Amino acid sequence: MAGIFDRKSKFLLLLCVLAIVTSSGCVTGTNQTTGGPGIVVEKFETSQTLIESGEPVSLQLEVRNMGDYNGEMGLGAPVIAEIMSLDPTEWVVTPSTIIDLGTLSAPDPESQTRGGLGKATWNLVAPMLDRGQRKTYEIRGRVYYQYETKAIKPIWFVTANELEAIVKAGESLAAEPTTVTAGPLSVNVRAGNFVKQTEWRNARFQLEIEIHNAGGGRIMGDKYPVAIQVEWPPWVAPVEGNCPSETLLIGTPIYDDVPPGLPVPSGTFIQVWDGQSTDLTCDFEVIDVPSSRTQGNFEIKLGYIYSVDATTQITVKGMEQF
Repeated sequence: MAGIFDRKSKFLLLLCVLAIVTSSGCVTGTNQTTGGPGIVVEKFETSQTLIESGEPVSLQLEVRNMGDYNGEMGLGAPVIAEIMSLDPTEWVVTPSTIIDLGTLSAPDPESQTRGGLGKATWNLVAPMLDRGQRKTYEIRGRVYYQYETKAIKPIWFVTANELEAIVKAGESLAAEPTTVTAGPLSVNVRAGNFVKQTEWRNARFQLEIEIHNAGGGRIMGDKYPVAIQVEWPPWVAPVEGNCPSETLLIGTPIYDDVPPGLPVPSGTFIQVWDGQSTDLTCDFEVIDVPSSRTQGNFEIKLGYIYSVDATTQITVKGMEQF
């Protein structure tokens, strides 16, 4: 498992070096990239930057999947694009302000292929201005997508007698490092390298989960909801049946700020404070006795709807109206 993540990390690092990444999550002009690992905006531009009233102009957006999520069925991450800042009573916009880009596949390090590319083109007609007037419009595009981030934390389980023998032999129980897939939300899992107990049954330990918004964009939905699912080895169980221990968001979240068409993530929904970060804990106890020293993997999966913005400008000159 770790080898797969290592190959993906190297490949994604090479892709990121080729792009100019901004920390604000907003790109202006062309030949720039916005958004953390996930769906990134590679281009957002108009065919002309100076036009006259009533003149047609094209607006193009290009996005690419540069993370590790490939959709629930392996068909790619679903993506929708929208123009946010043009007044439809002034501008003519076709085919629609919202365009469904379908699904974009993740990069494949083994075949050395880049992530899927999505394009949206809007045909615009500039508003009417009086002769001598000149106005610069900032056009904002927003890209919405459904994504997942996964983390795997290995932990050793060992009895006190085994641990004493390991120390006397000059050995150690350093677990493999936590592996995390590339996405706009990052996960840091804290736990000891091992769980020790003279009597296995009822031994308790804690898993700390830190979630950060590292993509430069926004977690969509009311109260910034993220669906969390945690899988653990069969010989342990969460204390009182709860993992995470806290109940931070009850029920299905509200996505009034998202165009229809994106799938709602599944899992126990938690709230990310101010859309930026949150800390969770899972209290576990050992319910069965492994026959010998054993390493168990804890897998944390986060599901969410995310957005990144991009901007460009166009200047309109007024002309004589008859």
